[in-house]
Amino acid sequence: MPEQSLYRQLFEAAPDAILVVDASGRIRMNNPEAERILEAGPGELHGLSVERLVPLKDRRHHVQLRQGFHAEPKRRPMGVGMALKAVKLTGREFPVEIALASTRGSSGDEVIVVLRDVSERLAARRTERELVRANTLARISQLAVRERQFETVGAQATQLSPQPLGADAVLLFRRNANGGQLECIQAAGPEAAALQAAVIPNAHAMLAGQVLASGAPVLVGDVTTAGMSICPSLTDAGMRSLVLAPIGDRELVSGLLIAGSKTPHHFTTDDVAFVEAIANIASNALQRTVAEEKLLLSQRLESLGQLTGGVAHDFNNLLTVISGNLQILEDMAIADPFAQRAIASAHRATRRGAELTGKLLAFSRRQTLHPAPIHIPELLTAFRDLLARTLGANIDIRVVTEDNLPLVLADSGQLDTALLNLAVNARDAMPEGGHLVIEATQVLLDRDTTSTLDDVRPGHYVRLSVSDTGTGMTRETMTRAFEPFFTTKAVGKGSGLGLSMVYGFAKQSAGHVSVYSELGVGTTINLFLPATAHVRREGATSHKVAAPIIGTESVLVVEDDPDVLAVAKRFLQSLGYRVFTAKSKRGATERLRANPEISVLFTDVILHGNETGPKIAAALCKIRPDLRVLYASGYARSALPLTLGLERDIAFLRKPYSRDQLGQAIRQLFAAVG
Repeated sequence: MPEQSLYRQLFEAAPDAILVVDASGRIRMNNPEAERILEAGPGELHGLSVERLVPLKDRRHHVQLRQGFHAEPKRRPMGVGMALKAVKLTGREFPVEIALASTRGSSGDEVIVVLRDVSERLAARRTERELVRANTLARISQLAVRERQFETVGAQATQLSPQPLGADAVLLFRRNANGGQLECIQAAGPEAAALQAAVIPNAHAMLAGQVLASGAPVLVGDVTTAGMSICPSLTDAGMRSLVLAPIGDRELVSGLLIAGSKTPHHFTTDDVAFVEAIANIASNALQRTVAEEKLLLSQRLESLGQLTGGVAHDFNNLLTVISGNLQILEDMAIADPFAQRAIASAHRATRRGAELTGKLLAFSRRQTLHPAPIHIPELLTAFRDLLARTLGANIDIRVVTEDNLPLVLADSGQLDTALLNLAVNARDAMPEGGHLVIEATQVLLDRDTTSTLDDVRPGHYVRLSVSDTGTGMTRETMTRAFEPFFTTKAVGKGSGLGLSMVYGFAKQSAGHVSVYSELGVGTTINLFLPATAHVRREGATSHKVAAPIIGTESVLVVEDDPDVLAVAKRFLQSLGYRVFTAKSKRGATERLRANPEISVLFTDVILHGNETGPKIAAALCKIRPDLRVLYASGYARSALPLTLGLERDIAFLRKPYSRDQLGQAIRQLFAAVG
């Protein structure tokens, strides 16, 4: 019949693959396009099970769907938006759209399957999406070059991100001042209004904390089945799919860029790469902002140094005139007792003025130094007696020196003055008494360490640490501690030049000074002086060649600072160790019980709240008596037993440490046990 001939021609000429499938799932008919698309030979599809064209992982489920369709046939048009794939006879999967319609044929109930290959369409969409994303990244990068502030770059990057991602919200989080939680500082997208004030509390205990600790992006397909704690604000707003990417300055991760969608499994790995690229641009902007702030601080200190140096020199000239005239008056043998007392008082004031200018010159690095090789143990032994008379009976003083310390090249008189200033500051921080520890150790500052410091060269140094158990400093106080005339003492109790003088002396001696403090715990000031290159004391022994530092054991790291935890984890993984992490006693106990292969505990000494490294170590050693323990702290090692009751022969690593130092410390643990 003519109509049958017409239908046959339409069937043969159709641009889509057409299959006729019977109730048992066998292909009864197919057009030539089906053979071309499915890469089958002439007649090869006839009698083939339709499940052969379904990806292996979906075949069992497809049988159920096919049987259900035969039971309740419903016409399904092409292009319903489902992400489907078919399999060619050669085994290659490809994306398709499928239309279904039921019919009645010679074999009974049959299904007409129209299959369309959408590979080219999806590729075109992908290309278009990539162009949009490349343009977005280019715009953000251009902004990052022009703008000087991270906040401006972050705000624009957040505003430009939702459309290329198809996201319901894109949020920029920053760690707040006390480091305890993440706060949303920018939000964009259709659902942004509900998330403007979003907060991720106690970030280290949630998924966000894991991202901060690892420094790697994370894709969450569906938060309802993720099995982990997610930001309550995001889940309350109905977000189901998330991408989280870290933002940080070098090793310090201090923020997150989060994209959210109300559609489960909305984001793909391509989306993760896009969000990570934006986060990296923002990180570069943050690094530049932090570097500029450090540069401004350095320039401010340098400017203050130049100003104070000039003032001190001029003031010294005035003091010379005053002192000279006072001496002339004394030579005149004035008989008036009042005049004699006035001259004597003026002399005392002149001497105090000279001491003040000396401190100003020390800060400005314009004092005249007379460097000579110094044997630190001898200097500290003599210095301890001076401190005992100066500080009072309620201050317990300990001096600890490492064996075979090299000599340092410095002005011994100025070093005495610097140490005395540090000791007096420590005494003032302990009005009710306490412990003062002066410790001398040799350290190696490598290029990675000195690259973050101002005017410090790589090499061997002797570190003099002055530690107290006093009130401690706030973060703001630590940032200003070395500024001249800055003091937290009451009026008349200090000039604010003690630490400034120490800073100037260290810099003029080609050294360095740093501060580490915890409120309510105490403070450690570290003075780094360069070790002499050739002059060694008799009997000193050369250092042995460093032992291998790599390993394959499992290490449990306990640290409540996510940034420090991330650094320790990266160091250990790069050395070959398997790393488990925890931030509390509870978490550490769970990790140890679940992973019997853990052989080393590496823990910070001072943690948040009432938890401490020694308490955690004691609890874990009850579970695993053979567990090796390595402690870390920013305090001097010898100061810790005084406040926490640690044994004196603990395995200890001083912050900041290098990767090699950490590796050597862990290998020494195994060597000690044998």
